[in-house]
Amino acid sequence: MKASERASESWIVTLLHGLALAIAAGAVLLQLSLPSGTVGAIVGVIGAVVAAGFIARSRARLVTVWLAAAGAAFLGLTLSGWLVDGSLAPRLLGPGGAMAAGDLVRFGLLGTALALALRTTTSRYGWFAVVELALVALALAGVVAAHRDGAINHPRALSDWAWTTGRDPVDILLWIGAGTSLALAVALLRERRGRGARVILHLGAAGLLALLMLSLIGFVQKLAPPRGDGLSKSGKSNTKDDPRRGGGASGGGAGKSDNDHLEFKSQEQQQGRESPVAVVLLHDDYSPPLGYYYFRQTAFSQYNGHRLVARTRGDMDNDILVDFPSMKTLIPDAPSVGKERVMITSTVALLADHVHPFGLETPVEFEPRENPDPARFIRSYDVSSAALAMRYEDLLGKHAFGDAWTPELRRAYLEMPDDPRYKELADKIIDSTLRAEFRHDPFAQAIAISAWLSKESKYSMRSQHADMTDPTADFLFGDRIGYCVHFAHAAAFLLRARGLPARISAGYVADEGRKGSGSTIMLRQKDAHAWAEIFLDGFGWIIVDVAPAVNLDPPDTAPDRDLQRMLGEMARGNRPKPPPSPDAWKLPSAKQIAEVLGALLAIAILASYAIKIWRRVAPSLSTGRDVYRTTYRAALDRLGEAGLARADGETRERFAERVATRVPSIIDLTRAHVGAAYGGRQLPSQTVMRDTATRAGREAWRSGRTWRVVLGLLNPISWLRTR
Repeated sequence: MKASERASESWIVTLLHGLALAIAAGAVLLQLSLPSGTVGAIVGVIGAVVAAGFIARSRARLVTVWLAAAGAAFLGLTLSGWLVDGSLAPRLLGPGGAMAAGDLVRFGLLGTALALALRTTTSRYGWFAVVELALVALALAGVVAAHRDGAINHPRALSDWAWTTGRDPVDILLWIGAGTSLALAVALLRERRGRGARVILHLGAAGLLALLMLSLIGFVQKLAPPRGDGLSKSGKSNTKDDPRRGGGASGGGAGKSDNDHLEFKSQEQQQGRESPVAVVLLHDDYSPPLGYYYFRQTAFSQYNGHRLVARTRGDMDNDILVDFPSMKTLIPDAPSVGKERVMITSTVALLADHVHPFGLETPVEFEPRENPDPARFIRSYDVSSAALAMRYEDLLGKHAFGDAWTPELRRAYLEMPDDPRYKELADKIIDSTLRAEFRHDPFAQAIAISAWLSKESKYSMRSQHADMTDPTADFLFGDRIGYCVHFAHAAAFLLRARGLPARISAGYVADEGRKGSGSTIMLRQKDAHAWAEIFLDGFGWIIVDVAPAVNLDPPDTAPDRDLQRMLGEMARGNRPKPPPSPDAWKLPSAKQIAEVLGALLAIAILASYAIKIWRRVAPSLSTGRDVYRTTYRAALDRLGEAGLARADGETRERFAERVATRVPSIIDLTRAHVGAAYGGRQLPSQTVMRDTATRAGREAWRSGRTWRVVLGLLNPISWLRTR
């Protein structure tokens, strides 16, 4: 290769490395510095990358470069401190100008120092490219990490600008990650200095970059709220509630009807619990009696000999809507609205897939509505609910069961395990906590049982009772450590033991204090919950929730108020849009970017294999003196696959002498090729030339290691090392 060609290639590699490191530096400083600091770091990195190219070819010792980089970093910190803390700079530039200048100097010199050390070390030691790659990947991951769990308002510097201009930050993050990864990938592939085992290093680094690009493309789905129900389809919870409520419901909102049940397994391994799954907009001012908003999605009333499951008979739980409505739908068996219950209207916008719709407490009507933002929400609908407006103490003295209930329906809501301990414990709780005049009052008994369970139980997602024949009995008559599934079953069975109709409902729960501006409530996966309910004639199903006083798990975290506000505005259709401009350039969507990158990657791989195959079959298709050139080139390709490649500046004759001990036939091939190139007349026949090339390839493969030969055959760009 000519010197000019090598210089051109070196500048391309330098440019790509500088681009990748500059993007990584900008991504990191986006949240840490003023704009001046970000600009200073980018300029410093690019300058250092260019300087490192000259230093690497000089005789400067690496330790000297490291010391110079450390000195630049120290100088940046010292000067920035003087600019910010001194009196001269603020007096000349003003406080804001001094801070901007301080960030410019600090991060500019720090970026210069780090890039200089990285690039110079990588130029001297090729294996250090892996460290450089890891640092770039970590820098990008730090930016993307702020966007996890559906937090579309992070990182703020990027998201604020993106949303106000009508763009999705997901697409911008994908562009940043894909662009940086592509730059480093091309830079690595353009490096031709590697030979032998170093080829494996370059292939490994390129493989890591490919995985990084694929992960960035796949991460698009993670950047948006997960397409999974907060109430797991498999029956296993993906959530953990507010510890005050004491649960982590599962199974309530998804899966086939014959698999709708609550799971007793340990819930300690959770993923994406902070992810938002829905946004609820309350259109009426409503303060719930218990201080919590309950959003009922499904119910479990039928005893299957092990636990309570979703009904299979048509006369139970008719107040639960199974499918999403395609038109205005009234709920049968819903309680009437009056002095005891008030009509509350709300809008639900789903960010994750749900099988069943849910609504505030006691829905009486569902109606679909236009999706305000199909790119963010899956669907949207309105719910009218008959929310309880009376005090709980006013429910004392009311009767259980409904007047129209058949004897079979009454028995169905009383079925429970055939274990006398439930009845014994229920009687003990009532007799020891209630005065005589309240011991037969249905709601008083429900409150007594709930209060006793709250006092005597402990909350923990690590509870294990699933392998028992009766998980509820193992919990209730054992350590009484569990979460909402255990508490709800225990309360329901104790109520049924007292002859009171009870069931378990599941959905979501949110503290009233979480209601944000515009009466917006953001529901997360961890807000999924299960609770017991008792039926009172004329009032319907009344919530009887257990709130354990002792919590063995870490405290709950509050939702992101800014994210809640943003999602609420988007659910109202108030997402800011840029002014219309027919000539405005619009960023492609994340899906379009992923498809284009995937197609380009596939085309590049297929094209590389096509070139490799063509170079191998070209000798048989060549004529005249071209046969000698293509045959020699095909032989060198096979030698390269075995790890034998000509080094920079090495002549063909010298290379042949160096590898002759392993591939003797290369001597004859080289002589024939050089002779044909310079017009020699005494040349072997074309048939002999091809046979010699075949023999040389076999010699190279036999002399090399099997794993290296296999990798060489699979490597689509091994022909790039042929000289």
